[in-house]
Amino acid sequence: MSLELYLLDFCFSAVPAAVFAMLFNTPLKYVPYAALGGAVAHITRTVCINNVGFGIVASSFIASITISLMFIFLSPRLRVPRLVFTVASIVPIIPGKFAYLTLLSIIQMRNAEETKAGLIESFFENGIITSTVLLAIGMGIAMPALLFYRNRPVV
Repeated sequence: MSLELYLLDFCFSAVPAAVFAMLFNTPLKYVPYAALGGAVAHITRTVCINNVGFGIVASSFIASITISLMFIFLSPRLRVPRLVFTVASIVPIIPGKFAYLTLLSIIQMRNAEETKAGLIESFFENGIITSTVLLAIGMGIAMPALLFYRNRPVV
């Protein structure tokens, strides 16, 4: 990909993060930070897939670690909880295509008169990809916080 495409990807991936930040009633002065986090997460995943050669699961894991670390250091300076930013920032890296294909194969299985082996294979393949990417995103958000906040008292 060229630099122009990366810049366009960066700009366009900030939009869903900003929209979800507004949907979650984030104060308007913090919406640009959530948009920046979404753009950073998506461009990190895109670079890991296209240039480094990682798969979608590893790339999503690295992207979620990146935004988690970014907001671990940024949110105390802004005096806002970290989850205000990270929840909206992970939206651009959620695997919507694979979740859609999983549900589509279920619907097609119900209506298919011929053999369903290909649809069952598609269901499991896309379902496993979807669930592992979501697990990787969750682990990537949680792991840096466990490392940086481990000395804090529970109560």
